[in-house]
Amino acid sequence: MTAGLGGGVALEWYDWNIYGLMAAFLAPHFFPSEDPTTAVLASLAVFGAGFFARPIGAALLGPVADLISHKRVMLISVAAMSAASLIVAVLPTYETLGAGAGVALLVLRLVQGLVTGAEAGVANAIGAELSPAGEEGRYLGLISGTFIQLGIVSSSAMAFVVSAIVSPDAMADWAWRLPFAIGGLAGIAVLYLRRVLPETLVTRAVNRSHDNAEPRGATSLWKTLWRARLALVAVVVVIGSVQIANYAWITGLPNLANSTYAENSTWVFALTTVMGIVWIVSGPIIGGLADRAGTARVFTTMRLALVPTFFFMLLYREQNLAMFALVMVIGGVVVGFNMCLYNYVAVTLMPREIRTTGVALGYALGVSIFGGTSSYLLVWLRSNGNFWQFAAYGAIVALASVVLYHLARSRGHVHVGR
Repeated sequence: MTAGLGGGVALEWYDWNIYGLMAAFLAPHFFPSEDPTTAVLASLAVFGAGFFARPIGAALLGPVADLISHKRVMLISVAAMSAASLIVAVLPTYETLGAGAGVALLVLRLVQGLVTGAEAGVANAIGAELSPAGEEGRYLGLISGTFIQLGIVSSSAMAFVVSAIVSPDAMADWAWRLPFAIGGLAGIAVLYLRRVLPETLVTRAVNRSHDNAEPRGATSLWKTLWRARLALVAVVVVIGSVQIANYAWITGLPNLANSTYAENSTWVFALTTVMGIVWIVSGPIIGGLADRAGTARVFTTMRLALVPTFFFMLLYREQNLAMFALVMVIGGVVVGFNMCLYNYVAVTLMPREIRTTGVALGYALGVSIFGGTSSYLLVWLRSNGNFWQFAAYGAIVALASVVLYHLARSRGHVHVGR
């Protein structure tokens, strides 16, 4: 069961992140321009556009998962995600299709956004329901930390391996396609794992403690979600804040290094991989700490530590691989601690009967509004000499997430843990 749930989460993040890592190589093939930064910005705009399909997918598929079948939604998500990656691996470029190549790439990203809109809500809701009482943080840390970061690390490691074994010219010409093909093929294995996952396990987990409840419909579900609207807003900002940092570190800074500063891409991907390994190890540890010391206390401490971390990235202002390493690894540790906790915090704020829809919708909105624009904003503001504005923006949203979480908590919107 863990492999089916966690494997799908890891695959989602692999496929999603590999586009961000390859954006600098995709750019001249699909959005040719005399200015490399302009081409990368166009490629990152497509990366961001995919996020805006996520709330639609969450709104459509979240209720299906809550009311009909979690397993069915998980199968749809993995199948569409892997198919889209395989198509990107063979997609003709601007030279063959003209502007249609960029449009096709955009459509594929929108499809991926739609089907992954409910993925986080399903995996985290089921993870919370099946975890032993009092250990929800550790189990959700396993999903939010270990499996998500496994996907991220796998993507950066794959980018590193491909970049290391081929020449720079080959990487720029065709080898960037290989990580997409591998991600698509990996989806077949994950699809099998989810197909053999018994629906009865999911049904029993979701219906635990209210087996005799009245059948629920979509109207009742949305009414319940409306009553929990303060909690939903808190979930959006709690998730959105850490996603600003997440995409700044896993795609924004690496693309800045690869394009604007022309660093050695092999070392850039290697350092991104090292940072991700730290995140993998952190997941269950930070989640377990939340179980013992209290979710509110650990979340508040970690999120406030994120505020100065945004300004720490300002040290990387020119070509300097050592400074890039310092910012990625040291700053990335704080980002990773927050990444390991945010899904668990979101789950605690949603009542069981709407947990999948609430977490999925909050996650999709938070990632779309804040995470999807993060990489673009970072590169764009840096190119305009306003790098500090990105740091200030991230810090303000981080502070807002703490305020909203405690406001929702004070109004009784905590349903798991402390």
